[in-house]
Amino acid sequence: MEIRLRTTRILNFFISNIILLFLLYKIPVYGNSLLENICIFKNVLGVECWNCGMTRAFLSVLHGNIYTALDYNVNVIIVFPLTILIYLYSWYKYIIEN
Repeated sequence: MEIRLRTTRILNFFISNIILLFLLYKIPVYGNSLLENICIFKNVLGVECWNCGMTRAFLSVLHGNIYTALDYNVNVIIVFPLTILIYLYSWYKYIIEN
């Protein structure tokens, strides 16, 4: 029973990640006015926060445009790998430790 449950969870992992990556890749990085003004801090105070441009930077990394991602926000060098590690660790806990 445990092997069947683990196999189902691994299958869920692959299917959901393929769907997630497909959907994230379909979000346009360039020329999308929706992604230009989503920072509440910037909209209220008129000053960019430390995280401004991170959404566009993440999408640029997923599209393979590292230099563009760095132009949007240099912190993507630290935040993106940490996000991936936390994401994979949460899946690990779901698949292995439960």
